[in-house]
Amino acid sequence: MKILGLGDPHGRLPPNLKFIIHKNRPDIIICTGDFGEVKRNPDGTGNVNSRNLPKIIKELSSYGLPVLVLKGNMYLSRKTKKIFTDEINKYKNIHYKDTGKLNIRSEIFLFFDMIYEEYLLPGIIPKNKTIRKKMRLNLRRGKKLYKMLGENKNSILITHNPPYGYLDKIQSGKHVGSKIILNAIKKYQPKLVLCGHIHEAKGKAKIRKTEVYNLGCCGDYKIIEV
Repeated sequence: MKILGLGDPHGRLPPNLKFIIHKNRPDIIICTGDFGEVKRNPDGTGNVNSRNLPKIIKELSSYGLPVLVLKGNMYLSRKTKKIFTDEINKYKNIHYKDTGKLNIRSEIFLFFDMIYEEYLLPGIIPKNKTIRKKMRLNLRRGKKLYKMLGENKNSILITHNPPYGYLDKIQSGKHVGSKIILNAIKKYQPKLVLCGHIHEAKGKAKIRKTEVYNLGCCGDYKIIEV
């Protein structure tokens, strides 16, 4: 199977996507999430602009291929998640799961979307009931990931976060990936992991037998054969 892996679009796809698909003839398109643009405020905060979301989703659907997507960290609230899911639900060939499994052409794809972990929020969790609740949910999702990987050997894992210590280093030099994902990869060794989120860490790595790609953002892509 030939995969066209797209990094987090943030408002744009590769400008020559039609040519890329015609030249490489992929069997499937996978996108790691964060379709919206981020409009930065003077104080450094940002707002999600989903103006281009319908156009991007429509174009991805138009090639007639199975398209597997994550929402990423830009569509986590109830309101923004609805904006995202309402759009992708218009197209039968676009598939999204927060944590789940999909079989396509004899390959098993596992979805594990954005996850926040306790080590990234020191001192905050004990004081915030909402965050504590989310952490409990994340632990349950982590257990489900372990179960899915254990039951589906040689699968392809699609995550928004990179695994901790691999393709997850931000500009300060700090690693901010997922320890849950790292431990799951080490234990069950899926054959391929596709991720995004930390754009400056785009590239390829290997964790034992597992190939890991951080697909980058804003038009970045990779053709991968499995």
